[in-house]
Amino acid sequence: MKSDHLLKLLHDKKLHTVRPFQGCSEKEITLLEQEMAIKLPASYRHYLLAVGHNSGRLFQGTDMGFSQLKELQYATKELLHENNQPILMPESSFVFSMHQGYEIRFFELRAGDNPPILEWYEGSKNGIVTIFDTFEEFLSDSIYKHAATKWLD
Repeated sequence: MKSDHLLKLLHDKKLHTVRPFQGCSEKEITLLEQEMAIKLPASYRHYLLAVGHNSGRLFQGTDMGFSQLKELQYATKELLHENNQPILMPESSFVFSMHQGYEIRFFELRAGDNPPILEWYEGSKNGIVTIFDTFEEFLSDSIYKHAATKWLD
């Protein structure tokens, strides 16, 4: 989903707050990729360009802002260590979301420009599961679910 389409959809679904949506600059994303020696998928880059710094009500309560991305990689390792390494993360994993310190969502950097979304959570008996076939499917589903929420302003 291109950045401009994403912003229009978020506005149409009334997922904005008093603070405007704020995306990342191309320079910020490139610097992150250089620092981490990675290449992010195009679909995820579009998301970051649109709302990487502030996604309004979308994903409230979940750590996935641009400023948190490097820390999420370390926090995931710590979470797995605390749980006696219940899973083996694929080497090319990039954690883009941690919810309440016990649930991680990630994709494999080698899985193309619109990768499947994988999830693991503390206490899971199923290990790593694929929850969406693509990042764009994950994003669209999340937008429609958040739009259905009755927000208290």
